[in-house]
Amino acid sequence: MGYSENCCQLCAVSINVARLRTKNEPQSAGWGYSSGEYYSGDAMGARCTTFAERSGCENIPHETAEWIHLPGRWCVFEGGYNGWKIGAEEMKGMNLPRYIMRRPKDADFDGEGADYEEESDYFLTSQTTCPPDDFEPGELEHVRYGIDNFFPQNYAVLSSDDDMDVGVPVHDSCWKIFERICKMRLGKVDLQGFMLLWFRQACGNCGFQNMKQEPVIRECREQFWCHLPGTEYLGANPHDIPGLLLGVSDQYRSYPNGDNVFQAHQPGIGDPSVYESQTDPFSKLPAELKNIVLSYLSSQDIARLRLASRSFRQLPKQLFLRLLQDELPWFWEFDELKQLDDDWWKEWFKNDDPEKQHEEHANRIRKSREGNFTEDVNWLMVYKQLCVLKKGVLGVRNRARIWYMVEEVVRRIAELRERLSDDSGYDLRGRETFPVEPTEDEVEAGLVKNDLYCPRCQVFQIQRENPT
Repeated sequence: MGYSENCCQLCAVSINVARLRTKNEPQSAGWGYSSGEYYSGDAMGARCTTFAERSGCENIPHETAEWIHLPGRWCVFEGGYNGWKIGAEEMKGMNLPRYIMRRPKDADFDGEGADYEEESDYFLTSQTTCPPDDFEPGELEHVRYGIDNFFPQNYAVLSSDDDMDVGVPVHDSCWKIFERICKMRLGKVDLQGFMLLWFRQACGNCGFQNMKQEPVIRECREQFWCHLPGTEYLGANPHDIPGLLLGVSDQYRSYPNGDNVFQAHQPGIGDPSVYESQTDPFSKLPAELKNIVLSYLSSQDIARLRLASRSFRQLPKQLFLRLLQDELPWFWEFDELKQLDDDWWKEWFKNDDPEKQHEEHANRIRKSREGNFTEDVNWLMVYKQLCVLKKGVLGVRNRARIWYMVEEVVRRIAELRERLSDDSGYDLRGRETFPVEPTEDEVEAGLVKNDLYCPRCQVFQIQRENPT
């Protein structure tokens, strides 16, 4: 068996993503698929090396790796992500996995992990200090329960007689998103339920069977991860995103004053908007009922409604806070955003003496020192800015992608617990310490679909024979 890479069980991206440092960066800013600067592929044979004057790429001798490829802005070498396209800080931790492992029998909870581990048969290791290499999991930063030698695996080999422990690899950042969604949807982090699902639906390429991962992941999943130009977002940390709050903070403001998102229009004499429409049924509704109507609609439906009725030309600010939470649930840094705004205004007015200013300006200075400076936030502006960042910031794009994948995983966990409760006659929805391995009856009934591939990732081209 040749070299093999494992992927994160949640996001389906290889743990061994690499980064090509630019010629202006230190050596530590670049890393290969394993320890050191070992990159897959032949950099000398890459087209960007042949056309170096166009790509800006350069190959320099290296003591152990023979050659190091320093990318230009138009590099197409697939052995690592281009350092001009994604920063080292953006990829922080994405090649240092954690593993989910079974706790030794009769071992008490060591108190070092999260509280939810105490109720489970499984635990999470610390992150590794180096990338995994082939079947070696990588050296752990901290060893728990005396386990430091195990086999990283994305799917269960139910018929294996090997006694070596198996570790399910996950990115630390992806697991934090899983924890957050579990608390939102289930009220707790269901580690036992995660392994319950893993034993029955794991896929070595998609994470779990028939997950609707982005099709480009299948193109990148080769023996070595193929770092295709344009897929840099797949290697970006989805939890800790540099510059995210700064990118949103400028739109965290109350303008215009009042409860509505748009500047009030002062109609002139003869302006048709002054007159009440006789054909618009919404024009006779009070504001409270209009807001109730809006509370049931998506942003797209609201846009259509505004085209059909003048009664909804003006919209309340709080409506977009609800839309933001419903349609962009992957943004959770509301408290941090507010704190950043308060800190900015405090810094802005720090040298001003309110006693020497006119009353209105003096009140703003005092308010900046009390906190909660920006009231009646225009959430439409925040909503629009996050939509822009989702397209342009790699970490935000990856977070949004992973959020919906993890939501599907959590939904499946709840559904599986429900089904097993009905089949077994026991209420497993609230229990943690029950056996997660599938029963023989489940296997015989075809309810266990756990393999390297699934129908979605193993695509074959079917060719019909011409009738003779």
